[in-house]
Formats: sequence, C-alpha cells, structure tokens
Amino acid sequence: MKTAMQHLQKSLQSIAFHTINPLAGEHIGLYRVPSAEGCVEFVRLETGSYRPHIHDTIDAHLTILAGSGQILLDGNSYPFRTGSTFEVPRGASHGFIVETNTVLLSVQDKPILDTETNEADIRLA
Repeated sequence: MKTAMQHLQKSLQSIAFHTINPLAGEHIGLYRVPSAEGCVEFVRLETGSYRPHIHDTIDAHLTILAGSGQILLDGNSYPFRTGSTFEVPRGASHGFIVETNTVLLSVQDKPILDTETNEADIRLA
C-alpha cells in the first residue's frame, strides 16, 4: 500500500510546469494554481545554484514538497528537505543551492510574475 508521501511524489511528477527564466541563465518550472486571493504556485528547481534575489512587494511562505538543499536567506544558509517550511518576507534576500531536484509550494500575497504583462517583482540581491 502506498503512503501519502508516495502519492504526493507521483502527483508532483504529473504537474505540467511552464519554464520561466526570471533571472538570466536560471530556469524555473512554474505551475500556478488559480486562486481568488493571493497566489499559490508549485515551483520546480533543478539541481544547481539559484542566485540570491529580492521581491520588494511580496511576502511568501515556502513548503518543500520534494528535494533537498540549502536556502540562502538574508545571508544565512539553512538546510531544507521534504517538509521544511520557510517564511520569506518582502525585501528578504533569498536563493537556493539545490542538491536534489526540488518542488516547493509557494503561497504569496500576490504573484511574483504577472503572466499578462510578463513583469516580475524580482531583482538580484
């Protein structure tokens, strides 16, 4: 009998991620869940480094659904693995060192990327 975590891992493999490139050279998989308020996104990060960056107007709560690595948050490094959670307040510098392919759930007060205008609230730290 499969566990809930095994079902989750299988479900994550079936998500139709859209590849975006908000910072030159970094490719991120994104799947936005329709939401009446705020923004809910599944984010896929492949093995490698993602430079520290800042969102000036967005607060986010991150839950790691699969994968492992380190999150770089305001100059500190914290390990993450499946089940880890992080609060990323607006203006906080954050990046990732991904050791195994990672999928996270990002719940934000508004979208980072406006898919209609293709404008993003993101800048390098």
